[in-house]
Amino acid sequence: MNFDLKNALAAKEIRALIFDMDGTLVDNMDFHHRAWIEWARREGLTGSDGEILSQTHGTLREIVRRLFPQESDDDVLHARGERKEALYRELYRPHLRLIPGLLELLQATKKRGLPMAVATAGDRTNIDFTLDGLNVRPYFDAIVGAEDVRNGKPHPEVFLLAAQKLAVAPESCLVFEDAPVGAEAARRAGMSCIVVNAMAPREAFDKAAHVLHFARDYEEF
Repeated sequence: MNFDLKNALAAKEIRALIFDMDGTLVDNMDFHHRAWIEWARREGLTGSDGEILSQTHGTLREIVRRLFPQESDDDVLHARGERKEALYRELYRPHLRLIPGLLELLQATKKRGLPMAVATAGDRTNIDFTLDGLNVRPYFDAIVGAEDVRNGKPHPEVFLLAAQKLAVAPESCLVFEDAPVGAEAARRAGMSCIVVNAMAPREAFDKAAHVLHFARDYEEF
């Protein structure tokens, strides 16, 4: 069922759109998961696939520290994380594409004059890989990534910083997210949210009164 985004923007007095990146701009989470599992084996981790994946939320820095709590050398941790992301890009590069309907939404929003931002746990290299690889960077007025924040989602820092960069009050921002932790970060930031391309069931989005709609892709708008 189509969702009347234009009326929702007016009803909520939305002045800016903020997009998560992985899973929200591109349907890449299966490739991240594959990369995490293969990387974990290469790095000598012995937990089950489910145990490994359950730890992969937040920024790359947070995840690697969580998986290697005994390692105190930041350079070693950084190098481990870089190996994982290089593996992810190798796996996903042949499949890089926008989620259906997103380009049209970006074009329409730009024409309407609403500012847009990307707010992601991804690092700068993956942001460049995605936005420049798909030629969509010009649509975004602000980009916030892992290097810009101290706390990953569900902490609201990344969304609040994006709103600050857009010079728009948090309550006037609408977030597009695919994951429960991201939707929770939007809630904590005081922002409305639309969930797109979610892998998790709707029941996983608890405390979700701020979620206006669940969509398969952007062709619903």
